Amino acid sequence: MIKRVPLYLLFAIFISSCTKTPDQVVKSVNEKYQKINSKLKEYDSRTVDNIVSPGSPGIVTGYYRERVEEMKKITVMNVTDTNRVFIDYYFDEGMMLYVYCQNFIYNRPQSYTEEKAMANGDSVWYDDKKTKAEISRYYFDTKVKLPTDLTHFTFTKNVMVKWIQPNGVEVTPGSEAFLIEESVLWAQAAILMKELKETPQ
Repeated sequence: MIKRVPLYLLFAIFISSCTKTPDQVVKSVNEKYQKINSKLKEYDSRTVDNIVSPGSPGIVTGYYRERVEEMKKITVMNVTDTNRVFIDYYFDEGMMLYVYCQNFIYNRPQSYTEEKAMANGDSVWYDDKKTKAEISRYYFDTKVKLPTDLTHFTFTKNVMVKWIQPNGVEVTPGSEAFLIEESVLWAQAAILMKELKETPQ
């Protein structure tokens, strides 16, 4: 008599075989976000002031798939006296895909001119050539989960799988800092989507 393998076991085996390594995720994400960038002119776009940005108001631009309320990319620009920040959020089928953050930090506040420095006896003032760029990269993947009670079908969860800091160091997945940053990025994306949807132009 041939024993039948339980359906949930077969499904679990199938899911495990589909699990991608972080390097595979990064490769796939890079291909997808580059494709999104190549099609930006084909998407509908909407730009609003970012009322939740610190300092001076920033600018938020959302890009949507044509005729469909499907977010593909959000670009945030914020300029203050001490830095300028550009953050790109990428989405694929409603899930966060990639976040690319560029933080340009000035050597001195932009308002700290040569005249002000000299008046204070300081030999260093704002010089854009001395601006430092700090770049952070966040990679997300859609994980398929099997419910423990097996009474429902699978559900998907968007999870961060890799975080590369400006110094090139990768933060350990699952660490407290990693999980906090993941939650912060989700929250920021949700707020930006709400701003784009509800803020009058």
